[in-house]
Amino acid sequence: MTDHWNAIRRHWQLLGPPLRPPAEAVEAYERELSLSKAHVVLLGVTPELAGLGATMTAVDESSDMIAGIWPGDTALRKAINGDWLDLPVSNASVDAVIGDGCLSALGLSTGRCALFAAIAGVLRTDGRAGLRLFAGPETPDDPAALRAFALSGGVSTFHELKWRVAMTATGDAPDHAISVRTIAERFDVLFPDREELSARTGWDLPTIGTIDVYRNSPAIYNFAPATTLVSEAETFFGDVRIALTGSYGLAERCPLLVLRAPRH
Repeated sequence: MTDHWNAIRRHWQLLGPPLRPPAEAVEAYERELSLSKAHVVLLGVTPELAGLGATMTAVDESSDMIAGIWPGDTALRKAINGDWLDLPVSNASVDAVIGDGCLSALGLSTGRCALFAAIAGVLRTDGRAGLRLFAGPETPDDPAALRAFALSGGVSTFHELKWRVAMTATGDAPDHAISVRTIAERFDVLFPDREELSARTGWDLPTIGTIDVYRNSPAIYNFAPATTLVSEAETFFGDVRIALTGSYGLAERCPLLVLRAPRH
């Protein structure tokens, strides 16, 4: 997995929404979680979220990601190497935990539930968490319809298209998983002519080429429906709800999962 995230780091500046949170999504974290006076634990090193909270500890397993995209430690924030499933903070000590797309980076439902348990364990009794989802539809999208939709200009960014391609081919419940290599393979089948895709959409070829990062990756993602994620989270939290994160492309599938009342 380290090689996968190192490859993502090298292409970070070519990535955009919905893979990276736009300003309206960042605002949703503050709106829903009231972070201005909170000590926040950030899962990952998403730079757009680094300014949230009164203080912040970001946790990432990849030293390359920390070195490559974290905007830098200050007196009020720091990034450390660590395991999301065994967070390097004391139990029941954290005001808020946030993360962007982190549930999708865990390929299996058992991993998602382990993360929910880890978050609940470190939150104070009155703590809260917010995780932006990459949630698949209840019924997978039709590949032919997606191709037509994209070539007609219906998809806002190439990064939205990558997620939509993945969502045509996710596996069955409970995991709703797809290997990252399969996303690249499905893209090649649906869009074999990159020059045509570029001409029809206005996306430049280097941006389209970011799909090649997936080609030899061992990573497995999941795109579980929001209803599935809510159900899983309710085992670990007494108050679970979904909040909108804006109107950017695919925002309807990228809501904020808001978690309160951790079950200790």
